[in-house]
Amino acid sequence: MLPALPAAVAPRILILSQACWEGLSRLPAMLHAAGASVEVFGPAGNYPSLSRHVTASHCAPAAMDAYLQALQEFLAKTAPHDWIVIGDDTLWYALAAHRTQSWVQDVIQHAVPLTSLDMVVSKINFSEKCIAAGIRMPAFRVCHNLAEAQDAAAVLGFPLVLKEAQGYAGLSVQILHTPESLAAADFSEPRIVQAFIRGKTLSACALYQHGVLAGMFSYYRSRTWGSLGPSAAIRFKVFDGLTEMAQKLGQLSGFHGLCGLDLIESEEDGKWYLLEQNFRPTLTMDAGHLAGADLTGLLPLLWSERSLPANLPRLQNPASGQLEALFPQDFFRAIDERRALQIACWLLRPWRWRWQEPAIMALNLRIAMRKLFNSQHGTV
Repeated sequence: MLPALPAAVAPRILILSQACWEGLSRLPAMLHAAGASVEVFGPAGNYPSLSRHVTASHCAPAAMDAYLQALQEFLAKTAPHDWIVIGDDTLWYALAAHRTQSWVQDVIQHAVPLTSLDMVVSKINFSEKCIAAGIRMPAFRVCHNLAEAQDAAAVLGFPLVLKEAQGYAGLSVQILHTPESLAAADFSEPRIVQAFIRGKTLSACALYQHGVLAGMFSYYRSRTWGSLGPSAAIRFKVFDGLTEMAQKLGQLSGFHGLCGLDLIESEEDGKWYLLEQNFRPTLTMDAGHLAGADLTGLLPLLWSERSLPANLPRLQNPASGQLEALFPQDFFRAIDERRALQIACWLLRPWRWRWQEPAIMALNLRIAMRKLFNSQHGTV
């Protein structure tokens, strides 16, 4: 593990959280363990601000325009931070819309060069660059109207995956099974029409230093909370060629920080295909130590600018193949699906929660109890 910096020179890290996603809740503890002083800028009650490892929480408006105005004012009156984390997709999109402003450019360049911004905020741009670089993805076409989409369907066949240029958490993705469903789709903006691949979904967490892969681990998404939702249980697995693909992605974007990759392993040919890259920390980022690839120890590379050691990238142990259920996602999934035995297992085995954040734990338990109450009254 890379040594943490002395407390006297602890770097100041700023987490920008606008969408209040639970996945960011693990980041303050990781940063603290790596020797950093952690600040959070976000709406009241956002997950990372509840961490006991946060030294300062700056409350921001929830509305995006007001959030950006407040962020600009905050950054103008505070000393520069050693690293700024752009924590969610909605904030990426909003910053991109204001890319001509110098203060926005300063924020963006903590994560990517300005020349890579379109690759981050457009699934169309991302897919086109990946294919041009020889990265394996499902066959697709960019369609500007229904006629082009119908031509694509004639080649790709049904079912089809329809993607908007921007989106997150599966909200901009549709699976279309019939020509009628395609005809009803919205093509007011360009869309990706992509071949549907049957198989197992998998993901990876990666850490990059200015586009150079420093560490990574991968896993099957054994259970998800909702069909297109976050992972609820994962099974660690090393996939042949995935490291090389991740290195190529880093070269394309120059990304700096923690991110996630989503892929699918085809049941037809056994190959995996890249679906998308999430240019932000993802909820499994702290799980690598369970498979021998602890990314926490690599975090100082993001703010110290030290050279990467010769033994990197740090990868997981190929022998690690255990199943890990994730709290609270798997608990929430069990409640939503009304799986009584699994709910009981979570309630009776609190040591499985592996949580050391009292305020965040309390919030998750309140959500769980509300879900249980609604389930009993038929409102889930």
